[in-house]
Amino acid sequence: MVKRYVRHLLRDDIISYRSKIPSEHELMDKFQVSRQTVRQAFGALEAEGLIYKEQGKGTFSNYDKGAGQNRIVAVVTTYLSGFVFPGIMSGIEQVLSDEGYMMLLSNTNNIKEREARYLRSVLEHNVVGIIIEPTASSQANSNLKLLRGIEEKGIKTVFINALYDDFESAYVLLNDLKGGLMATDYLLQMRHRRIAGIFKTDDKQGIDRKAGFLKALSAAGIPEASEFIGEYNTAQMYDYPYMFAQSLLQKEGSPTAFFCYNDQCALMVIRAIHDRGLRVPEDISVVGYDDSASPMHSEAKLTTIRHPKKEMGIQAAKFMVGMLEGRMRMPQYMYEPELIIRKSCRNL
Repeated sequence: MVKRYVRHLLRDDIISYRSKIPSEHELMDKFQVSRQTVRQAFGALEAEGLIYKEQGKGTFSNYDKGAGQNRIVAVVTTYLSGFVFPGIMSGIEQVLSDEGYMMLLSNTNNIKEREARYLRSVLEHNVVGIIIEPTASSQANSNLKLLRGIEEKGIKTVFINALYDDFESAYVLLNDLKGGLMATDYLLQMRHRRIAGIFKTDDKQGIDRKAGFLKALSAAGIPEASEFIGEYNTAQMYDYPYMFAQSLLQKEGSPTAFFCYNDQCALMVIRAIHDRGLRVPEDISVVGYDDSASPMHSEAKLTTIRHPKKEMGIQAAKFMVGMLEGRMRMPQYMYEPELIIRKSCRNL
């Protein structure tokens, strides 16, 4: 509150460069807060280079609007629209805007070469931090050298959704292994035994969700059936889930349930089920992942694992600001998954 108010005074030229800002006592009275609270705000603003103190004289503005002080944070995601990304972007933008930072947004379409191009741009331009979702994160990190260069330049980095195993960084993640386990356990509790899993495996999220799926089956004493496991990559994501589900449903002893990498995948599986003249959940049960908006309004009323979306964006941006202000070094947080039960599954 105090920090935001002082920043507003500086950025809107209410207090000009090198002019005195309100004293500790004035701010304590205005906001009815303690001296410690005001001093913490001053310390953060001083760390950002926005104010400075002169012994015996007070605290002054160090914000020169004409100097174009650098307050740009790059945000690089695999996609911009659909899936969980609008919510994540909304959370990031909310915090960065409140804290006086600009957001420079780009997406890689999960292509390593595009990620390299944006990382080079971060190195070449006046950027203080980067919030990034790694591209094709289960594959070899071909852009490690660029990430090391960003680190050496002092540019702060926060990863979201996944990590590169060979690059240590701040991060905000969802426990996808546990999410896969939780979704599969739910189907097992409903007495399903022939459960198919479909996973996007060029992203680490898919690898972890598959690991949770297999762990749940193993704990239930169900042997892994390779013919019930489908794997696809980014280039196949708009057709593979439908075709794989169709191929399984044509066979004797077909699955009674599907666990899908995400809700988009689940909707394609549901379409395949309907195209075979079958119903969800009366004939086949389906569980998705991410709790994106469209499945909530679909005919299927999809049971799914909730992705924190906006909360993840807010947390990632808070970590970024904390590191830029010197309050945090390498913060890390992992959300626990939550199963959202709707109407796409039934007991056998």
